[in-house]
Amino acid sequence: MKQQQQQHTSSSSSSSSSSSSSSSFSSSLSLVMVVLVVVMVMLSTTTPVSAAPSEKKAPPLFYARRFKSNNLEDQQYWNDLARAELERANSVKQNTNIAKNVILFLGDGMSIPTLTASRIYKGQQHGAGGEEGSLFFENFPHVGLSKTYNVDKQVSDSASTATAYLTGVKTNYKTLGVDGSVRYQDCTTVTDKNKVHSIVKWAQDAGKRTGVVTSTRVTHATPAATYAHVADRDWESDCHIPEEDKTRCSHVLDIASQLVKEEPGKSINVVMGGGYHYFVPNATETEFDPFDEKWGCDREDGQDLVEVWKQQKKAEGVNWAVARTMSDLRQVDTTNTEFLLGLFANDHLQYEYFKRNNALDVPTLAEMTQAAIHMLQQEDKGYFLLVEGGRIDHAHHDTIAHRALDETMAFDQAIELAYNMTNQKDTLIVVTADHAHTMSISGYPSRGQEIVGLAALGDDDLPYTTLMYANGPGYNYQVVGDHVARPNISDDVSKSWDYTQLAAVPKDSETHGGDDVAIYAVGPMAHLFHTLHEQNYIAHAMANSACMGNYTKNCRSGAVAVHSSLSALTFPSLLLSTLFPMWLRH
Repeated sequence: MKQQQQQHTSSSSSSSSSSSSSSSFSSSLSLVMVVLVVVMVMLSTTTPVSAAPSEKKAPPLFYARRFKSNNLEDQQYWNDLARAELERANSVKQNTNIAKNVILFLGDGMSIPTLTASRIYKGQQHGAGGEEGSLFFENFPHVGLSKTYNVDKQVSDSASTATAYLTGVKTNYKTLGVDGSVRYQDCTTVTDKNKVHSIVKWAQDAGKRTGVVTSTRVTHATPAATYAHVADRDWESDCHIPEEDKTRCSHVLDIASQLVKEEPGKSINVVMGGGYHYFVPNATETEFDPFDEKWGCDREDGQDLVEVWKQQKKAEGVNWAVARTMSDLRQVDTTNTEFLLGLFANDHLQYEYFKRNNALDVPTLAEMTQAAIHMLQQEDKGYFLLVEGGRIDHAHHDTIAHRALDETMAFDQAIELAYNMTNQKDTLIVVTADHAHTMSISGYPSRGQEIVGLAALGDDDLPYTTLMYANGPGYNYQVVGDHVARPNISDDVSKSWDYTQLAAVPKDSETHGGDDVAIYAVGPMAHLFHTLHEQNYIAHAMANSACMGNYTKNCRSGAVAVHSSLSALTFPSLLLSTLFPMWLRH
């Protein structure tokens, strides 16, 4: 049960006592002290309702935690900071090598306000103010913006956006792996001609290994766009396809079946995430691994797709492994395993804070990323890897900002790990988001004020949080007399893992935002990300960097192959390639 903003319940106490001429002064003093303590406790735990406009304004009932910088930020400080940044900017050189490896990190719903709040949150987890810091990937040398609208919506969903940045073609709302000629939920409009293939297939055609890692179900919108073609992104299992559509389009497979039975899904070397329930007819839920309350259902065809996947790999004569827990994953010989299917939850993987607090035998996003890179880098021709931090989005939909920021930090940790495991001379790393959310940062909080806490008092004398949403389940207003009242909250409540931020418009699930989202890149041809881009451009730029897909024959001229000897590099470029990673880690 989510912890909602607490309404005030006023309380009063009275006490009666019989006077006695024998009562001592010390007893009376003790009684007074007890009453004072009780009153102080009541003031710290109760939450007064919105005051009427005519009432006198009350003093603040909270003390927001603040983190302070130890730097003297005078003019010398700012001038030195700018000069250092200029030196870094002037030292950036274009890397025109051909990318052997491409890693796309996708923060689902990772809007620009999410980045700002998360970098502050990250700094405050280490005792700093946070504003002056950065997420690891925010220091990548090349940055652009992505326009996230799709063919028929100003504000997109994750399926249409994933189709754009993975296949290079924009499409309609909630359709997946098809172009804009396919109508949502109309399976009869899907044909071989309007299916669009993703960079996963392009990489496989180029002889590379491929991998998909996500904190969501592996059949969810983002990972599914690498291999599936459907008119409705929600057809993750056969139990989700309406009987009418099964009759009209008997050839249509659910997304889980497409992953296991069709190309390019069945040739993906590494698949890790959740969604076990949609692959088997007899999954069992537990307290910490439940089924999805809304979408959970057993397969109706009775097939065990995990067993089908195993039998296929046995028939192909390849080394394979299936993992259901972190303990299983640790047992996988990543050096000699060619195919890995890791399904670590019935539904989405648990939030990172929940894994930590309950010591679950479930890998973090960073641990899955590490295992995937170990496996994929065994291929001499390189690899493509998609890593999705998918639960950033889910926390935003629930208007629980604290979870969203924590998931973004976990996403950042996975990126830093991947950067340290790879070589930027031959590995392009791109970090972006699919769409935004409606979370805002507001209220004039002081420098270093705790980002997940309170900002200040409103004109109604009640505190409000720095992070709030335009719509969502956090809506909680009442009309009292001639004014609108909202709930009072304490600083402790606002920082809990279950607190739902206040929202302006009631919605069962908060909507996406239509903002542009950021793109960060480092490695070969990272400079292609440099301005405001259409979202589908991302797939083309990645393919161009690795000379695959439509860019196999018409690749850029003058590129340096990944196997070039170090002697071909100039001394300045060698020095830069050595110093830049050192600065980035610092």
